Order: sequence, then C-alpha cells, then structure tokens
Amino acid sequence: MLAMIRNTKIGIRVAVAIAIPILGLVAFSGLLVFEKYQESDQMGRLQVLAGLAPVASGLVHELQKERGASAGFISSRGVKFADTLPAQRSATDTSKAALEAALADFDRNGYGAELSALLGAAEEALMQLADKRAAIDRLSLSVGQMASYYTPTIQKLLAIVERMSVLSQNAAVTNSVAAYTAFLQSKERAGLERAMGAAGFGSGAFQPAVYQKFLQLIAMQDSFLQVFRKHASNDQSAFLESTVTGAAVDEVARMRKIAIDSIETGSTQGVQGLQWFETITQKIDLLKNVEDKIAADLIALSADIKGSAHQTFLTMGIVDAVLLSITMALGFVIARGITLPLGNVTGVISSLAEGNTDVDVRYTEQRDEIGDIARAVGVFRDNAAEMDRMREEQAENEKRSEAEKRAAMEQLADSFESSVKVVVNAVSSASDQMQSSAKSVADGADQTKEQSSSVAAASEQATNNVQTVASAAEELSSSIGEIGRQVAQSSKIATGAVEQTERTNSQVRSLVDAARNIGDVVNLISDIAEQTNLLALNATIEAARAGEAGKG
Repeated sequence: MLAMIRNTKIGIRVAVAIAIPILGLVAFSGLLVFEKYQESDQMGRLQVLAGLAPVASGLVHELQKERGASAGFISSRGVKFADTLPAQRSATDTSKAALEAALADFDRNGYGAELSALLGAAEEALMQLADKRAAIDRLSLSVGQMASYYTPTIQKLLAIVERMSVLSQNAAVTNSVAAYTAFLQSKERAGLERAMGAAGFGSGAFQPAVYQKFLQLIAMQDSFLQVFRKHASNDQSAFLESTVTGAAVDEVARMRKIAIDSIETGSTQGVQGLQWFETITQKIDLLKNVEDKIAADLIALSADIKGSAHQTFLTMGIVDAVLLSITMALGFVIARGITLPLGNVTGVISSLAEGNTDVDVRYTEQRDEIGDIARAVGVFRDNAAEMDRMREEQAENEKRSEAEKRAAMEQLADSFESSVKVVVNAVSSASDQMQSSAKSVADGADQTKEQSSSVAAASEQATNNVQTVASAAEELSSSIGEIGRQVAQSSKIATGAVEQTERTNSQVRSLVDAARNIGDVVNLISDIAEQTNLLALNATIEAARAGEAGKG
C-alpha cells in the first residue's frame, strides 16, 4: 500500500488527500441536510394530517352527540329525543361531508399503508351509518347494539388522529400529539358518559351494566386527562382549567353524584334524560373548545417546526454548497500551487540532467518549501552553467595551448631546419674547400714529386759530375752553382709544400670543427626532442587535471 502511494504522482496524492475530507464533508453535511429535509417533510405531512384531524374530530364530536341522542331515543322507546335526533343527524352529515371533501384532496400514498387502511376502515364504517339510523328509528337496536356501532366508528376516526404520533421524531410534536390524542380519548369517554347517562336517566334507573359502564367512563376520563396534563403545555393546561368551568360543569357534577348514588337510593331524583344530555353536551362543547385549541396549537407547532426545518434545510444546503465550493476551489488552488511548481522544477531538473542549462527556474520568490527547492535548483543551474563555461574556457585554453605548442614546434623545426641548412652549407662549403685544398695538396704533391724527380735527376747528374770532377773543374764549379740554385728552388718548393700541408691541416681542423658543430646540432635536436617530449608530458598532465576538474 505504501509502495503504491509512493509510486503515485504527487498531484494524484494531493487530489486524493483533498478529496477524502471533501467527500467526508459532503457525506456529513449531506446527512444533516437530508435529516432536515426529512424533518421538514415529516412536519409538512404532519401539518397536513393535523389539518385533517380537526375535521375528523369534528365528525367525532357530532357522532358522539348523535350516539347520546340515539341512546336516549332507544331507552325511552322513541318518546324522548324524537325532535333532537333529526337535527343532530343533520349536523353529523354536515361534518361527514366536510371530512369526505378533505379526504378527497388527501394524498394517502404519502403516509403509508397503515394510515390508508385506517382511512378505509373509517370510510367503510361511515357507509353503514344510514342503515344504523334506520334501525334506530325502527327501535330494532338496543342501546348496546347501537353503541357497538357508533363507538368503534368513532374510535376508527380517532385512530386517524392518533396516527400523527408515529409521523414525527420531534419531542415537542410528539408531546403535543400525545396530549391531543389523550384529550380526544377523554372527550370520547365524556361522550360515552353522555350516552350512558341518557340511557339511565331516560329510563329512570341505571341498570347494573349501564351503571358500571357509567362509573368506568368517569374514571377513564380522569385517567386520560392526567395523561393530557403530563404532555400538554402549561398554556394548554391553564386553558383547560379556565374553559371547562361554569354552571354546566357544576350541574354535570351534581347529576353524576345522583347517578352514582342511585344504586343505593334507587332514584334518579327526577333528572330527565334530555336534561342530562343537554347539560353534559354543554360541558362537552366546552371540551370541544379546548380540543380546537390543542389542535390549533399542534398545527401551529408543526407549521413552525416545518418552517424552521425548511429554513434550516435551505440554509444548510446553501452553506454546505458554499463551503463545498470554497473547499473544492481552495483544494484546487492548493493542489495546483504544489503540482504546477513541482512540475516546472522537475522539468528544469530533467533539462539540467540532459546538459541543458538554458532554462528558466520559476517560483524562486516563494517563501515555502517549493521556493527553497526552486532556489536550490537555480543554484544547480548556475553551477552547471559555470562548469560548462569553465569547460569551454578550458577547451579554448587547450586549443590555444595546442596551437602555441604547434607554433613553437613549427618554429623549432624551422630553426632546426635553418641550423641544419647552415651546418649542411658549412659542411658542403668545407667539403668543397677541403676538396679544393686536397686538389691543391695533390697538385703540390705532384709538383713536389716532379721536383723530387728533378732533384733525383740532378743528384744523379751531380754524382756523374762528381765522377767527372776531375775532368771538368770548371764545369764542376758551374755545376755546383746550378746545383745550389736548384737546391734553393727545391727548398722553396718544399717550403710551399709545407705551407700547403699546413693549410690542409687547417682545413681538416675546420672539418673537425664542422663535425663537432654537427654533433652540437644533433645534441640540440636531441634536446629539442626531449623538450618536446617534456612538453607533451606536461600537456598530458594538464589535460588529465583539466578532465578531473571538469568532472568535479
């Protein structure tokens, strides 16, 4: 893994390093935005359902009154409530039509199959209302049978309202829905109390089953009111205490006591069923005012939460989009700020590695690590350029030194050639002179030979003359003079031969000196050769030193 990361380009690594927190930010912020969207959507659906709840509870309220009037009508065998029941049924039909209109515009699919099933069950039960009314008119149903239709139907309508509790995860909304449904259940028990009381007071006595049910309904009302007070706001509890009060409430409490005590006294003290019905209906109407207040508070609360959630959703969406844009832009700028300079520096280093020093090093003005790298690469480039300049200068020096050595050698060769020419000319001249001297010596020798022959002849003649001295004294005297003259001439010739011999010796000495000069020239040539070898050796050493310096 680490090897793969190290072998990945820096740009990709930077992009991945930036992308990971960005993706995390997107996921986290997206989750928050989605939660706010869900909350806004939940509140929107809850607001719609909360708007439907008062319509359903309005029908429940009218059905409760119709149930009570029907109970009084049945228990009196049609004598009582005969005038009240038709008007109540009309009011119930009005509320029923309002609910049907509301359900026609209600999107059931957006609330799940359970709510859709509850609505279907309530609608199916309401479809039987006409048949149940006809049976009540015929007095073919007992109070219990009548209640077994109205009470489940009312509960089905209340179940629609109670469904609101599962649509929200907001604590305030949950408490408000719990208070609302608890109050509706308490009010429903008050409606049942009204029906049971109408039956008991209408018949003049509370049968054991009716009596027991009457007491249970009173207890259940108190229990549901305790639940309501636990979840309701202080304002709602205060509104309940200030609303459900007055003469009607006190009269209901008095009639309750009469009904409770009737099991012992055996008398309802002349309380009529219609009287009970009308009195407790006034109390239930007060409860309806509280119910409407609670419903209005729930609608307002859901609207506020929806508006707040929607505003938060929009705000968070905008903020997340802005932060994401800024983060991505900043990440792009940072990534480009790293990869672009590194790419330039890498290109410069590659060019320097290829021997190209004519490159521009950028980003040296930056005060970060990239600037340090760029400045260091600039130093490498300058050093490489200086080494190239020194190498070129060394090459020029070597060329110039080579030219100078070549010129010196050519000059030395010319000087040597001139010296050799002088020596050769001198030798040639000496040779010619020596040849001339030798010829002169040879000529002198020939002449000496000839003179010697003459002397020999003269000597021989002198000998002959000596032998004939006796015969010719006079001739002897003259011959002696001639001999003297010839001797003098011979002496002169011998002297000339000696001088010629000395000149020949002098020329021989000149030849010896010329030979010595030739030897000196040869030695000079040897010295020049040794000097040339020394210069070549020095040039080789200098070239080696220059090569080592170039490598450095």
